[in-house]
Amino acid sequence: MEQKEKSENKVSEISPPPAKNNNNKVLFWILGGCLVLLIITGLITAGFLYWGYKKINQAANDNKRQIEERQNEIKKIEEAPQNISAPTGTSVPEPPQAISEEPQTNSDTNQSTEGMQPFSGERQIGYIKKVYTKGGKNYLNIDYIQWLTGTEAQKAMREDGQCPKTGECIVMDDYYIRNVNPLIRTFEIAADAEITMQTYDMETTGQIQPQSLNFNQFSQIWSTNTKPNLKNVPYIVEISSNQIVKINEQYIP
Repeated sequence: MEQKEKSENKVSEISPPPAKNNNNKVLFWILGGCLVLLIITGLITAGFLYWGYKKINQAANDNKRQIEERQNEIKKIEEAPQNISAPTGTSVPEPPQAISEEPQTNSDTNQSTEGMQPFSGERQIGYIKKVYTKGGKNYLNIDYIQWLTGTEAQKAMREDGQCPKTGECIVMDDYYIRNVNPLIRTFEIAADAEITMQTYDMETTGQIQPQSLNFNQFSQIWSTNTKPNLKNVPYIVEISSNQIVKINEQYIP
């Protein structure tokens, strides 16, 4: 009897090893699951990297295509005949050439800027900051700017850091506006001053054409918010005897 009990005790002492096999199986499944997770994570990461590469490559190709199209447009404009007229009912003024921010006086013997009639006075271009009446007289405040084209525009853009250090410097729409002088000048507007706008009614008519305005119509651009876009475009002013005798909106494409 005692011998039988001893045999049973020995059997019970030997039985634990199967638990070790179970532990090995659990460890195997844990390691296998981790490996599967790593593989899935790797595939997802690779997918994102490939998607990002495709997007960057597509964006680069789009930018390259836009630059090439812009260069072709500029080339066509340069090669186009200069005597092509605008569509019927549309008149677009020629942009002034390299007007500086400092006062200039044109004598009768001087050649006028291309597209303009000779004028024995001062012609400037700038942003009008305020139009008002004081003491029965009309005034405006103006900030002179430079309107540059061609090689002068490219040179100014490079100096202002608007072009890449190497490669071609593209002047959009063949003009560049520079404003380095913060001085605001005040002039009286002559009672018979000519005021001409190019885009005053463009929102309703869809056309760009010269339109004469009186002082009240013109001053309301700054005293009301009905045409806010016209506050931020350049204007060409002609000055004689320290009075504004002519105001013309400079059309911007």
